[in-house]
Amino acid sequence: MESRLHECLDRREREGTLRSLMPIPTSSAASASTSTFPVIDFSSNDYLGFSRCPEQHHRVESAYKQFMSTTYSHAQGPLLGATGSRLLSGDSNLARSLEANLAHIHNRPAALLFNSGYDANLSVLSSLPYRDDGEDVIIMDELVHNSLVMGVRMGRLKQENVYTFQHNNIDDLKRVLRHVNKSSAATPSVLIVIESVYSMDGDIAPMKEILDLAEQTGAAVIVDEAHGLGIFGHTNVDDMTLESSLDITSHQDNGGAGGTGALAALNLEHHPALLCSVHTFGKAAGCHGAVVAGSNTIISYLVNYARPFVYSTALPPHSLVSIQQSYESMMSEEGERRRKVVFHFVRMFRQEMKRGLSSFGKRCQFELLPSPSPIQAVIVPGNSSCISICKDLREVGRFDVYPIRSPTVPKGKERIRIILHAHNKEEEVHALVKALLSSFKRSMIFSDSMRSYNIAKL
Repeated sequence: MESRLHECLDRREREGTLRSLMPIPTSSAASASTSTFPVIDFSSNDYLGFSRCPEQHHRVESAYKQFMSTTYSHAQGPLLGATGSRLLSGDSNLARSLEANLAHIHNRPAALLFNSGYDANLSVLSSLPYRDDGEDVIIMDELVHNSLVMGVRMGRLKQENVYTFQHNNIDDLKRVLRHVNKSSAATPSVLIVIESVYSMDGDIAPMKEILDLAEQTGAAVIVDEAHGLGIFGHTNVDDMTLESSLDITSHQDNGGAGGTGALAALNLEHHPALLCSVHTFGKAAGCHGAVVAGSNTIISYLVNYARPFVYSTALPPHSLVSIQQSYESMMSEEGERRRKVVFHFVRMFRQEMKRGLSSFGKRCQFELLPSPSPIQAVIVPGNSSCISICKDLREVGRFDVYPIRSPTVPKGKERIRIILHAHNKEEEVHALVKALLSSFKRSMIFSDSMRSYNIAKL
């Protein structure tokens, strides 16, 4: 067995796809005593900076201390863990009240907590296609997260009943729906699976059009809001359009809280075709866990049939308090201030990158993907080139960026995934753009030299 595993790893190394844990960097704001080399964070999903915010840490610890002092008797003592699954000893009034609050925030009748976004997606996608004959149908955007794909594979659905449609392409989704209706003898239950904001491209799904189409055809839609929560909401709908003014005061209040997600921003939480939504806390919320928001029937069904929920130890009390405090912060004036900073950086970064890339002319192989979100992806074709440029950025400017290689993304679509945060500084964003363009220029000169050398050899 060991030798066969070594063969698999050796093959990946030859192909340039071998993964390994990197040396652990720390933010430039962190203590130098805990770091081998301080870096500037342009890679984490901590969009609003709450996971590293001292004030947020203080709020969580104060709330946790108060909860402990009022909940547990001296004889019983506090619990560090949940002690069991929610169906056994791991349930609590704290979990129940948090779920009720999250259901209210996301404008759904009910909600159910999970230990992670991956767990939540596995649970939903493995259990909701419910027919024993496996004749239900799932149609997924071709770029949905691995957790959604793995959830489908865990379930009872026949693999020939799993379809994909071209990324964010409504016409192709219509084509797949027509094919499903023609080829099915019985009328199947059709689930359409999308993300609100896509983690590798940063673009936003045409959710209104997809939900309306689903309603017309009798399908239901599941939306993964992992990268929409905390970033979008009622107060910054204008930030969902690709190119806007550099004016960072352009947010408009649509009468609801900010930061509760892209569905909320577009007033789609009550759409009749929306089956449920998944909101992950490991990104903008700066903590851990996830929640599925939906009808009472959906939540009750998951409690009974979602295996990751049924057989996992529940989130501990400290995690529940952290989630509670994260929502308060995301929806607060401070959360709104941080979102304004993030989207100011998004517009600034895109403007400077587009100007710089256009100066390279037609022979430029690098491409800034269209994204209005804090996720900015620059295509750098080839695993080796992508790795080399990221290494260059780390060594030259201490920029913490990572290559996204194939097979995580399609071959030829390898990229540098850049995340812009509220804790970044304006001068850091300027410096990153300058370093990226310089590295691209050096790479192009090297490629031209190698091409000339090869021609000369011929």
